[in-house]
Amino acid sequence: MEAAIHPADAIRALSRQAPERLVRACDGRAIGAVWVHPPVEVTVPGLAQHAVALQLGGSTLVEKWSAGRPMGHRSRIGTVSLVPADRETDWVIGGTARVAHLYVDPQRLRALDPAQGTGALRDFFCEDDPVLVALIRLAMAQAEAGDGGVDLLARDQLDVMVARHLLTRYRESSPQPAWASRPVALTGPALRRLFDHVDAHLHRELRLAELAALVHLSEDHFLRAFKAAVGQTPHQYLIGCRLTRARRLLREVQLPLAEIGRRCGFRSASHFAATFRRCEGMSPSQWARLGRAP
Repeated sequence: MEAAIHPADAIRALSRQAPERLVRACDGRAIGAVWVHPPVEVTVPGLAQHAVALQLGGSTLVEKWSAGRPMGHRSRIGTVSLVPADRETDWVIGGTARVAHLYVDPQRLRALDPAQGTGALRDFFCEDDPVLVALIRLAMAQAEAGDGGVDLLARDQLDVMVARHLLTRYRESSPQPAWASRPVALTGPALRRLFDHVDAHLHRELRLAELAALVHLSEDHFLRAFKAAVGQTPHQYLIGCRLTRARRLLREVQLPLAEIGRRCGFRSASHFAATFRRCEGMSPSQWARLGRAP
């Protein structure tokens, strides 16, 4: 049996062109892309990952066929459709269309759906889904804000949020999974353990599974419990801690900006400067001059 290929590689081969933009995590993994599709008729085989497609603009003359039956004959800008990993689909694009893709690993869905273990999704086309649209746009914004790819913790969070939403809304079997509404909470000692761990490891990439394991929760439960307790996602909290340390170092020590950024866990001087400017409204060097002014 021929191995399934990554959606970005499959679509590149089928459309005979590169994406307008490839969105990668900082470990090099492709997590999304923006495509400008010319008019085309193609059969997309089973893929290694699902591709969730958001129509950004261009022609809405889009048809989708699955197992020989029509899924729809007209798209709409701002709607989402599925290019599934587990079945062949046929697509007819009648005019140039601009589309954003977010790639979803079926393994992530299976891990989040232990009752069935399949993580199977029903096929969908041209759905109005503001939550999924927001998550796709978040992936694009994270890539624009980063240097060298999306942070691994941010990518982990996005993976979990997308998988959870897909299984809650598009799960192939109709009953909502029990975990979708299960309450979770973090105690004071658990939060202190997490905060101490983050503070001790600000200099390196942190992963969602690593933090969840500290308090003996699944990644999904941990993400929801942390947001409920702290009011931020783990990645937002991590960035806040890195910037707090950076501000302290900028005030107290005379070091190159690249070294301060490295000690605070930023991947490069440009990543440090871009994140600092986005959050503080000025560059690290400007902030340091103001802080040291008599």
